[in-house]
Amino acid sequence: MRPVKTPKSPEVRYRRQLSALAAKLRNDVNTQIVPLLRQLQPEYVNDAYARTLEEAFNRLRRSYSDINENAQIVANSFVTNSNQVNKQRFYSSMEEAVGVNLQSVLQNEGLEDVLVATTRENVSLIRSIPEEYFKNIESIVFSGTTQGSTAGSMIKQISKQGKVTNNRAKLIARDQSSKLNSALTQQRSQNLGVEEYIWRTAGDERVRDSHRTKNGKVFRWDDPPKGTGHPGQDIQCRCVAQPIIKL
Repeated sequence: MRPVKTPKSPEVRYRRQLSALAAKLRNDVNTQIVPLLRQLQPEYVNDAYARTLEEAFNRLRRSYSDINENAQIVANSFVTNSNQVNKQRFYSSMEEAVGVNLQSVLQNEGLEDVLVATTRENVSLIRSIPEEYFKNIESIVFSGTTQGSTAGSMIKQISKQGKVTNNRAKLIARDQSSKLNSALTQQRSQNLGVEEYIWRTAGDERVRDSHRTKNGKVFRWDDPPKGTGHPGQDIQCRCVAQPIIKL
């Protein structure tokens, strides 16, 4: 059957939501912390500046107190949409291969564990974006002020950290999309007794050697390839599994 490729629309939406969070974090730091650094620069030799900056960071953290609730909503939407697209593509490809609509036959897919586990993992990843960002910004600010760094020097470091956070947000969306698509394809294949698949790479220069050597080879779902796992499970893996149907 045709490989079930990672759906782009849920990934794009997810990436935009995480990028928006990263942008809000950068904006909040630029409007609430950066002006303080410039304002307090003459006082870095005193103790008063530290308390002022600490209170500013505490206010920032409190403004993200609802991150868990928002992360749950975003993660639920991402997982639900990805599952719907994978389901439609999987059974369409299966019907194309065997001539039977098996979606109507298989009532219970047993995907609850996969969906719940993926949702929880993504809630945790979303929550980690502001947590890690604030932790890194605090490290830049308090290390810089105690070492006598200028406000300009610290602001440059803060700007770089903002780009790192945005790139991490994009990575989460891309990586989690591939992992979820892989897990759903595996579960749906095994539900129908499909035990093997052919590894298919993206076929470009970005494919890693450890993945390129597996291209075109047959693997079993119950025996993940060493070093990479199944297609889509390795970090940023764009490979897909082509299920083999034995009638």
